[in-house]
Amino acid sequence: MSVRPLKVLISNDDGPPCKEESPFILPFIEHLESLGWDVKVCLPDSQKSWISKSFMIKEHVEMSYYHRETGERSYHRRAPSDIVLLSATPATCINIALHHIFKDEQFDLVIGGPNFGRNSANIYTLSSGTIGAALEAVMSQKKAIALSFAFFSRDFAENKIQCACQMASNVIQHLYKKDMWPANGLFNVNVPLVDELRPVRLTHFHTTSYGSLFRPLKDKMIADTATTSDDSGEMVEQSVRNEAEGHEPGRTIFHFAPDIKSMSHPADPDSNTDAWALQHRYVSVTPMVAAYQVANMDMDYEFDSLHAKI
Repeated sequence: MSVRPLKVLISNDDGPPCKEESPFILPFIEHLESLGWDVKVCLPDSQKSWISKSFMIKEHVEMSYYHRETGERSYHRRAPSDIVLLSATPATCINIALHHIFKDEQFDLVIGGPNFGRNSANIYTLSSGTIGAALEAVMSQKKAIALSFAFFSRDFAENKIQCACQMASNVIQHLYKKDMWPANGLFNVNVPLVDELRPVRLTHFHTTSYGSLFRPLKDKMIADTATTSDDSGEMVEQSVRNEAEGHEPGRTIFHFAPDIKSMSHPADPDSNTDAWALQHRYVSVTPMVAAYQVANMDMDYEFDSLHAKI
């Protein structure tokens, strides 16, 4: 039996609807609305991935609106369905939405996402703005879920997106009905982008590491990348090239260029982890706490030896 229609607040880190960078947010909103849910949305006005739970404390935050029918932006709301945009991080969007824009609303749940791509393993979860949005909701004593759609190719067929939306809403309703939220915590949910409903696995975070996430671009390299791709197959951002133009020769710019493939597809993850679940096209649900862990508290670090020097 399904729960009553929920009242939810949504933010993401991919920004407003966009085929290239944020293709899942609008179909997900429309799916929840088709279930009768009361959905409020406050998104960053541009891409804010890999930003975790950060705040830009020296920047003022500007509000605007995204018109769902036309894709146009305005400083004035033109329709009730307009999406609120803030020139801010996902965590900032949640804080301002909860305490200012929608301060009179009593939300059942806050959802970060759905993210354009997986947020599995420690390397992504520690960096994810999607999870950062959900963490910020927990700081305001709200139930929260971080949601990501993990894709395995660039085939973003509508039936796959709708299937992912259905799996996501099924899991969200189930978790809300069971009301087994971790104390001071949230759930990290990764849904595979496939064309059939898949089983759910309760998982731990896969733990791994990485090396450099950046590559230096010399002037000639920047010019050479104007029409070519870098080693990861992604186009070097136009903003990187624009920034280099008109500056002194010999300047070096560092471009964000992680090896996404190796990070997303570890060779042999444990079968109880989110990485393994996604490799086998399961829905991964990871309960997590909005706090850093402490470690090795039972060890004797011999700090007493320092007291003699005081």
